[in-house]
Amino acid sequence: MVMKTKKLKISQHLQELKNRFLVWFIFFVIASLVGYLLYTPLLNWLMLPLKEPLYYTSPVGALQAVFGVSILFGFIVSIPVLLYQILKFLEPTIGTKPLKHILGFVLISFLLTILGIATAYYLVLPATFKFLANFAGSELKALISTHDYFSFLTKYLLGFAILFQLPLIVFIIGKFVKLQAKTLLKYLRHVIVISFIIAAILTPTPDPINQTIMAAPIIILYLVSIATLAISNKVF
Repeated sequence: MVMKTKKLKISQHLQELKNRFLVWFIFFVIASLVGYLLYTPLLNWLMLPLKEPLYYTSPVGALQAVFGVSILFGFIVSIPVLLYQILKFLEPTIGTKPLKHILGFVLISFLLTILGIATAYYLVLPATFKFLANFAGSELKALISTHDYFSFLTKYLLGFAILFQLPLIVFIIGKFVKLQAKTLLKYLRHVIVISFIIAAILTPTPDPINQTIMAAPIIILYLVSIATLAISNKVF
């Protein structure tokens, strides 16, 4: 009888998870449709850092570009909704006290998403494209396909949008786990090394300046996370 009740609870949790995922997916689809309606201005905006025309190399290349831009817009806009559904699903497990300001968390998540995208778009991408263009020299001319460009762009924009959630994630964890700012500060040098390793992987250039531009936001975000945790706990 106990096993049956336990199985029933598990099935209920799975159903709730399914329902919450469905809510996010519906919002994602609606946001993607909005992205489709805004396709032309979005495409023009996304192509600005490259400052070069794009080409498609297959009959469905243009269609893939339309879907790619629309889905990218839909996913980025729906990140706060996804976070909200995850927090609401975890609420029975970790209690309502740590998550009593869920809507505030969602708003902060949205602002951090915008800040992450802005950092990637206005700071990291132009520096990367400029270096790569100079690296090619005058002998080589770029013929960049829509698929390659949007694949490259998506990694940066989504990567930074998710990466900039770090302070909020640390803050939420600190609400129900004994996490000290001093402990995180001890690992700062490790984070610096890892940040430059990540920058070296994501930035296919030997230029230390360009890698520093990529690594700096990660290090700053980690320091902001420590400061956020210290203020939250009122203990350093």
